[in-house]
Amino acid sequence: MTGPGRAEAKSKSSTGESDPMSLKILKFGGTSVGSPEAVRLAVSIIQSELPHGGVVVVSALSGTTDRILEAIAAAARGEVERSRELHQALWTRHGAMATSLLLGPELERIWKPLFERLAGLLEGMGLLWEATPRAKDAALAIGETLSAHLVTALLNASEVQASFLDVREVMLTDGRHGRARPRLGELRRTSLPWSEAVKAGRVVVTQGFLGQAPDGATTTLGRGGSDTSATLLGEAMGADEVQIWTDVDGVLTADPSLVPAARPIPVMSLEEASALSAFGAKVLHADSLAPVARAGFRLVVANTHRPEASRTAILREAPGRRPGQITSVAYKEGLACLRFPPERELETLLPSIVQLQEAGAVRYGLLSTPEGSLLVVRPESPAASAAIEQLREAGVAIEQGWCVVALVGDGLHRDHGACQRILAGLQDEAIAGILAGGTGISLAFLVREERLRTLIPRLHQAYVLGIEPSPSPIG
Repeated sequence: MTGPGRAEAKSKSSTGESDPMSLKILKFGGTSVGSPEAVRLAVSIIQSELPHGGVVVVSALSGTTDRILEAIAAAARGEVERSRELHQALWTRHGAMATSLLLGPELERIWKPLFERLAGLLEGMGLLWEATPRAKDAALAIGETLSAHLVTALLNASEVQASFLDVREVMLTDGRHGRARPRLGELRRTSLPWSEAVKAGRVVVTQGFLGQAPDGATTTLGRGGSDTSATLLGEAMGADEVQIWTDVDGVLTADPSLVPAARPIPVMSLEEASALSAFGAKVLHADSLAPVARAGFRLVVANTHRPEASRTAILREAPGRRPGQITSVAYKEGLACLRFPPERELETLLPSIVQLQEAGAVRYGLLSTPEGSLLVVRPESPAASAAIEQLREAGVAIEQGWCVVALVGDGLHRDHGACQRILAGLQDEAIAGILAGGTGISLAFLVREERLRTLIPRLHQAYVLGIEPSPSPIG
């Protein structure tokens, strides 16, 4: 839908009305389907949000992916019996869920070949003492598929016309297992039958996180893959709105575990959302926001467990902030600062960056001065941690225990003195580096992790709640 029709659909969505001509895609994370009560809530939300059909993207039940990864690791160590125990635990948990929802016999018939497939993959890994990326993706796909069949069955039992369709039929990707990238032109073509099913009033239920390589093998999209699946489908199918249902009341002004006064942000710009995702906000992932930027649909974050609570709408262009206004404070722990001496030229530094990123490290900043270079990364995998240790053994000075703290808000670029005032209030902090965002809507800096519990609440009070910063240090 384009032009006035699309704008009208978005307006109706924001007021809670249902437009039969609009297309919505709903994504439910693992905690949103982690218990019988949560699944029932998810189904009631689907009934309310998709009375005329739509698409539902479902993650694996909470904890399932971790359990499969644990079984894979055990099998790769040759601990076949341990992998069998974990497989049985998965079967027991899913079976109990199905029984509680009065869907036991139906789902047992559908799930049995999937569990047999998982058992075969684990046995093969155990025999070889190896888990290839291809086999790992195939095993992880089973968790998502089990969950999607569960939601489909409960929808049909609730008199909703629902069909399970395998996302691998449409999400064609390259062949990079564990971090595949979609072929967008193919996705628009392959999703056409899904659009026809939705137009006929059906609810299509599918998996998140998965794709299909050119050779037909299963791939996974990496971190944030389920959210990304939903927004990619939204882009390909011309959705008016994509909803991310999770376990928080939208995007919050701060981490509520550190700031009890944190509150939902009703509307935010795509640039604000992108900055928050880059600097640690757990609700959003950068890859899931790229389709919003390209297609311009409305992205909504809501709480499955409190559907009546506040939601956050992310728009390509949101209402303007007042000059200097900060929308949220984000942070990311577990960072390592790698200090390279001045004699290490950038051309010798770049291979180290590539090595770290390929091993699973996320880069948060690179500062280069005549006194040397500072590379800030967060290891997201054992391989990345090992790569950091290799650089330490090669003579690179490495300091761990750092975190990045970011203040984000469209109002920053409307007040050229805001960043200076914020930094003036941090004069007593041991800041290792300043990482100003390129769009001018974020100010990020490195501090020691032990400062978080004091610093984050004070930043939130001073800059998000609208209290004028004191000229004396707030740290």
